Amino acid sequence: MKITQTLESITIVTDDCDLYLNLIYKIRQSFANVIGTRDRIIIFYSENELIQRKYLLKFIANLYKKTVGSGVEFWLTHHKNIKLIYKNPTSLQVLIDIDIKFENSKVLFDLKNSEELFAKYLMRGFNDVNCEYFPRQNWLLFTPQNLKDIESLSNIISSREHLKYVVNFNYNKDEFEKFKRRFNALNSKEYKRRFTMLATLLEEHFHTLGCEVGDDYETVRTSYLNLTKVYHPDRHTTKSDEIQKNYTDKFQKIGLAYEALKPYFQEQRKFINS
Repeated sequence: MKITQTLESITIVTDDCDLYLNLIYKIRQSFANVIGTRDRIIIFYSENELIQRKYLLKFIANLYKKTVGSGVEFWLTHHKNIKLIYKNPTSLQVLIDIDIKFENSKVLFDLKNSEELFAKYLMRGFNDVNCEYFPRQNWLLFTPQNLKDIESLSNIISSREHLKYVVNFNYNKDEFEKFKRRFNALNSKEYKRRFTMLATLLEEHFHTLGCEVGDDYETVRTSYLNLTKVYHPDRHTTKSDEIQKNYTDKFQKIGLAYEALKPYFQEQRKFINS
């Protein structure tokens, strides 16, 4: 780790990839006025973040003492920009291919034979709480929550160089544009005003199909198909008349619930695609 101070800035340079990712995570959690690229992040001065700044610099000073063996004092830090830079210790870059699929409100990264470190890098870039990592399959599932998440996604997959990696992100650009349009529509005030109340009115039908209010069409359809297999009258012809009647009534109720929800989802599709 190397630290340089000027009248305008404090610059921290490290070639420790894990350390860099940990610091990025702390910074994004604590500071709002931040910009960053794949290997550089800058914290700008904000009067409301002096306490966070104090603790971050104290944390860095302790790390510096552990790694270098000598202390460092930060002087006149209140107004300074803080720059964190990752410097690749080797010129050798790792080439990896990453396939991306867009599924409803989620983004699936097939990390194949890439290192776990790259999965950690993506998770820190996307905010860990929005990610689910499956180490056995080496999949990363990212669920954007707001427009900032969509912007982070766009920035990451539009760049080929990330830390020590050169990455080919393979995805259908038209599908990505469709995914963004759908996300913007689903998170618009007009959508929430129009469909949240309607979904509440249809609550009983969602519950009949074993779903939660607001579940998407694919979730509802999958549940419907599974339930019709379970309760279809042809599967219970050998049972008592009472059981057959109960199953037939349930089968019919499931069908009515699904038919009642279909116009709701048709209106959703029209709204999203308009």
